[in-house]
Amino acid sequence: MNGSELITNFETYVDDATELSSAQELTLVNKIYKRVLRSKPWEFLKKTATGTLSLSSPYVSLPDDFSFLPVPSVFYAIRNGNYSEVGIINFSDRRGRTGDNVAYIDLVNNRLVFTTQPTVADTYEFDYIYMPADLTLSTSPIFPADFHPVIYHGMAVDSDIINLSEKARSYTPENQAKYNSYLSDMNYYNAQLIL
Repeated sequence: MNGSELITNFETYVDDATELSSAQELTLVNKIYKRVLRSKPWEFLKKTATGTLSLSSPYVSLPDDFSFLPVPSVFYAIRNGNYSEVGIINFSDRRGRTGDNVAYIDLVNNRLVFTTQPTVADTYEFDYIYMPADLTLSTSPIFPADFHPVIYHGMAVDSDIINLSEKARSYTPENQAKYNSYLSDMNYYNAQLIL
């Protein structure tokens, strides 16, 4: 389903009782979409970043769509086809840590920082969880269509709270149960992707 179809289904579930404008409905689509995407490190959100280490800067820039690192987090420096692990430590543990095999995430500056300046311009790669762009009326969620209803059921729950009418609030438990059910189904699907 694209954004327009999600909104149409949402309006069906709230029986056109919503007082939201079209722009507010699209904002609500994206609010629920992002809530679902951030609910766990879904397998379909994993991407690989690659590049070449700098000999003048002790960091690599994080990708623009970077959200967070999966667990376990491993950074690889690659020299002549050989992968060398660089451990990722917590930002707060960075002080006093040195060595060629230690780095940390500096989210404020959007960097993965090495505790020691690299001395060889090795290539690198690491996996990360990315955050997809917002949905538009013509784009679809990145997860399988079977699970798209989680968005409009989540929208219906939030809409019930926003509209605050007795009729709207009366369906909140049903919409919440449907949202939870689709999210549970997505969790099961995700578990099947982990090898």
